[in-house]
Amino acid sequence: MTRYNSNIFKGRLLTLMVTLLAGCLLMGACKKDNVSGPPMIEKVSLLDSSKVDSAFTKALPYTQLLITGKNLDGITNVFFNETSAYFNPTYNTSTHLIVNIPANAPTEATDPKVPNTIRIVTTHGQTSYAFVVDIPPPSIDEVSNENALAGDSVIVWGSSLWLIEKITLPGNREVKDFNANVQGTRLAFVMPSLGTDTGRLVIQGKYGTAMSNGPLNDYQSGDVISNLTASGEAGENAVFNWGWWGANRTNDASLFPGTRGYYLQNIFGGVGANDGGWWNGNRSGNFSDVPLFTAAVMSQPAASYALKFEINTKEAWKGGICIIRLKGDGGFAYRYMPWQSTTDKAFSTDNKWQTVTIPISSFKKAESGVEGTGASAAVMGDVLGANGVVSFGYRFVTESDPVEVFNAAFDNFRIVKIK
Repeated sequence: MTRYNSNIFKGRLLTLMVTLLAGCLLMGACKKDNVSGPPMIEKVSLLDSSKVDSAFTKALPYTQLLITGKNLDGITNVFFNETSAYFNPTYNTSTHLIVNIPANAPTEATDPKVPNTIRIVTTHGQTSYAFVVDIPPPSIDEVSNENALAGDSVIVWGSSLWLIEKITLPGNREVKDFNANVQGTRLAFVMPSLGTDTGRLVIQGKYGTAMSNGPLNDYQSGDVISNLTASGEAGENAVFNWGWWGANRTNDASLFPGTRGYYLQNIFGGVGANDGGWWNGNRSGNFSDVPLFTAAVMSQPAASYALKFEINTKEAWKGGICIIRLKGDGGFAYRYMPWQSTTDKAFSTDNKWQTVTIPISSFKKAESGVEGTGASAAVMGDVLGANGVVSFGYRFVTESDPVEVFNAAFDNFRIVKIK
């Protein structure tokens, strides 16, 4: 899909129309005499000076097109798959029309019987031209739980999730039974057993392939900072690295069902406004430094990596800030406040595990003494210690909003490459 800055587009449009109109005058094509015959479309090309001479038979919604033909003056309507398209009559001559494919034009994904035509109606007749309004390739925005257990429901959010032919999970496992909405923004399936296989979720559709931005079943790999399970404990291979304080470490499946091994529970309440005492009452998670990356990663873009973890709320989270920190004091932080973007100012996972993805470029320096409000991390070296060491932890504080009750669990902290 091609989008243009409006000023640049207007400039190109004027240049193109001047050229076209000049050509019309030179060739006598724009004479204001009677039309000699019915309208005819000869070709459709992109509104791009380098591609005007190339004919196209399909394009994505929003695309600006140049229609070339004969007897095209006096156009009253233009339809893409019988959906009306706006056009400016100023840019209509007897040989050319500039028009945008409407965003809501039907496609094969929304109507299998779509005619795949451009239809032009003029004051002296109409004409049709075979043209496909294309479907963008699928894309994945997020996966509800990247560490779901066998039998758990998994939701994938994205765009153009239409005409899906195959969903592939780690270990080349295919999911054939899934449900997708008509808008192409959501699909759901039941997670099969993945064993110990780790890998990306891949969606293959008729018009392209999409891959998740992080691996599934990634709870004990080299990406993991901590899965909270210690050596000799059951449920998963131990990746501990916890500082033994700040939260309740438990493996009680009745409190937060659906995870492997141990996890951290933070439970507290009655915290007033402007309380920065994160060291009190179960309000933090503190971890040992972990040598997670090679020196080569230090110069990589921060936007290419993300911190991921799973969260499970037993009570709706309605206030306070979880300050997630990288590189310790004087380093970079992210102000995690998912409740703030909800309509009712309450964030809840309904006591189910949900994956959180925070791009490393979203971590910011402190400014005026407030963590996570300054300049963003640009490269991985900004948030890593010498030799790729990760210094990580989180703290709950309040500013203007008090916290009556907080009861949530965290697991599987990891940093993965997303781009």
